[in-house]
Amino acid sequence: MALKSFVKISGINNLSDARYCAGMTVDVLGFSFEPNHPNYMDPDKFTAIIEWLSGADFCAEFENSTAEEIKETLQQYPDIQYIQIRNPNLLPALQLLQKPNILRLPAETLDSNQNLGELMESSSSDVAFFLFEDDDNQAPDVDMALTLAEQFPILLGFGLTKENVHLILEKSNLKGIALRGGDEIKPGYKDFDDLADILETLEIDDLE
Repeated sequence: MALKSFVKISGINNLSDARYCAGMTVDVLGFSFEPNHPNYMDPDKFTAIIEWLSGADFCAEFENSTAEEIKETLQQYPDIQYIQIRNPNLLPALQLLQKPNILRLPAETLDSNQNLGELMESSSSDVAFFLFEDDDNQAPDVDMALTLAEQFPILLGFGLTKENVHLILEKSNLKGIALRGGDEIKPGYKDFDDLADILETLEIDDLE
């Protein structure tokens, strides 16, 4: 089994999401390593979860950490392939870690930031992917992101449904999409409806 697109899952905080997504051959699973974050994954829990997984790469997600804090934190998490940040000013310092960086940008900046293209151009040599995600459910139309995807490696993390995901991918140069994990209803029980709808529509039939 495989998926028709590169897929990253952000904010994983439980084994159910991690195992389901790895089983669906998702490319990158993201975990927050900041103690004040609602989805914080401590080193012991992270190690316990990834022991059940195979095939996927793991991404360390940071919102507010400094470069030095990121470096210190990652000493506790050796099994990391990607680093995700929000502050582009950290990129030069993080190059010493020799891991591909994902720069997370709020989808709202597509409408409001006149200098977005300049920011992306100046950061592009240090970034594997630019990830646009919706912070306040006021995301703009996806067309601006698709236009930027003609020039930059973009993961689209908003405006996706099972009905439109194929069309969006087919008509654009997106490098992939990003979806979000969620909380377990109770330990071991998870409602996968929203996540599964999109992942299952991206499945490649083994007979194709």
